[in-house]
Amino acid sequence: MRILIISVLCLSAMIPSTPETKKFSKKDLTILYGPTFEKFKSEGGEYDYGTVRHEDSQYYEGLNGIFFYGDYAREGVIQYLDTEPPRAWGSVEHYEKLAGMKMHITVDNDEEWGNSSFHHYDPAFINWLTENMIPPAGFSIKGVTAKYVYRHYSRFFRLLTESYLYLNRGGTYDAQARYYIEQAEIDDGMDVLFGTYHYALNGYELPSGSEIYSPFEPHMAFGFWLRRNLDGTHDEAYRCLSKIMNRFDKRWFKMIKKRYTS
Repeated sequence: MRILIISVLCLSAMIPSTPETKKFSKKDLTILYGPTFEKFKSEGGEYDYGTVRHEDSQYYEGLNGIFFYGDYAREGVIQYLDTEPPRAWGSVEHYEKLAGMKMHITVDNDEEWGNSSFHHYDPAFINWLTENMIPPAGFSIKGVTAKYVYRHYSRFFRLLTESYLYLNRGGTYDAQARYYIEQAEIDDGMDVLFGTYHYALNGYELPSGSEIYSPFEPHMAFGFWLRRNLDGTHDEAYRCLSKIMNRFDKRWFKMIKKRYTS
């Protein structure tokens, strides 16, 4: 028995900790978020927003803008890993290296969905983001707080939130996802989304005369959630989003949930 216990202890020590159990220190998060927070020099001062272009200092782009176009997120990961930039613009290799797992899973849906295939997220990766990459409410870097930075990205997060709640009312979320993927086999998927959802929500219009090259519009948010329904990760994705909203936009989050559930 004594030998068995010692063997188990030795084996446990050899097993690396999983990404879900790793917690980044404040120093780690400062490196990872530093390039993003640096764009907000000081509260009440002059800013260099990068992709937050409009005079109201609000972010109007989407996930690609955060992780690829602006490059702030990836720049922090590169600094943390002390490595070279990726070879390809759309590469996720640095994010995967940071997490210790793949972002997407490989599936063969060509037979079912034909040309309407898309990236399927690994739910474990989303759970890792939820547990490790959302900064604390009181987090700050050189006087710039996470809550202050969130305010400039609030349109993006609120649009994702409300589009998900909209899809879930009435119990037709699954049917809407199936309709979308079936119609995307006949017509362009973005056209299908635009015709069905572009005017479904109010308050997310783009500013007139803006120079936003790749805006994140309502129908795109709906498309994100319809694909998450189809790849089975909508629960994990909404859990991650809910944690962000409860931490940085709790009053609005409570209000919008009540609107769609009452």
